[in-house]
Amino acid sequence: MAAVGLVSLLLSKYSSSDKNGTNEPNLNSYTTTCEQRFNKLKSELAAGGKTENYSLNSVKLLCGLLVEMNQNLAKSIIGSKGILKNEELRSLVDLYYESSTKTLDLFNTVEKCTKKAKLSFLIIQTAIKQFENESMDTDFGGNLKKKKKYVETLEELNKVKAMGDPFGDEYKNQLKSVRAEQLMLLEKIHELVVKIDKKKRKLKRRRRLVAIVYTAAALTFGAVETCVCIAFVPPLAVNSAVAAVTGLNYMIGTGGVLVNEVMKNREKDLDRQKDVVNRMEGNTNVNIQGTNTIHSLVEKLIMSLSLILGSVDLAVVNREEEAVKLVMEEIVSEVAGFAKVIKEVDEAVATCSTCVASGKLEVSKSMSSKGKKK
Repeated sequence: MAAVGLVSLLLSKYSSSDKNGTNEPNLNSYTTTCEQRFNKLKSELAAGGKTENYSLNSVKLLCGLLVEMNQNLAKSIIGSKGILKNEELRSLVDLYYESSTKTLDLFNTVEKCTKKAKLSFLIIQTAIKQFENESMDTDFGGNLKKKKKYVETLEELNKVKAMGDPFGDEYKNQLKSVRAEQLMLLEKIHELVVKIDKKKRKLKRRRRLVAIVYTAAALTFGAVETCVCIAFVPPLAVNSAVAAVTGLNYMIGTGGVLVNEVMKNREKDLDRQKDVVNRMEGNTNVNIQGTNTIHSLVEKLIMSLSLILGSVDLAVVNREEEAVKLVMEEIVSEVAGFAKVIKEVDEAVATCSTCVASGKLEVSKSMSSKGKKK
């Protein structure tokens, strides 16, 4: 009978998609892979944090992951029809953009402050050279007007002291703002994920209800069809009744299948939205790790410079020859480490800035592409 065929089709369509759990199998695969790689990255960075040794390789690994994830996000937006017509999702993508821009601005500030640190380093090198020259100078004017030793060295050290800490309030305030923006973005992402999941559960319940209602209706009319066939009525009336019931039965069954398809397509649309949201969450987490890594390197640089500035203060305050000599020997031993950290921060910031800028451009192109297709 027609009823049995349509009922079987409706139930099979419902149960097959229900077993899969999601209409986008790539979504689960992406989420699992992303989580594994992100956890591995966190472990490596955590190990570096314990020893205060964030290698450039770790930074490159982090940035490589960020570039790849931004490319995936761009592909996800391009491959999803009308994905940015959803206002909530569109505003979230815009917020992700704003957060990436602020992260990039922070890295630019770090770069600017590092240039100041380089200038301090050059002055310190000049002071060391001056100290070496003055240490070899034995002519202090004889019995005439006595020339004080290390005067020119102290002049250079005063310049270093005047420059102070290159990472002042501007960097600290910017870092605070970026972190607040990143956390707010993660919160918004979580809220949208919860909302999408709730819609998916509601759709699943509705599809289940549709399957039950249309199946019950089809079976009811199937029973009527059977009753008509065995009823003691004239043959012409039987044929007419069977035709009417069968036609109605077919309409009910077909309607059920169509409604099920519409709901299933809506579920797929929600899966695609969730895919974009998941990718943004992954990218934001990598941005946060990048910010934390750069900040740790900056703190290392500040600590290295503060040790030198402490020595400079001692020399400037206590201008005695022996005191200046001891302090300069201390500075000479510390300056190599200072130069190394400057180089680390410089390279890490350049790498991270390139990656964040590249990611923004990648997603920007995809959004422009979607806009042209509308």
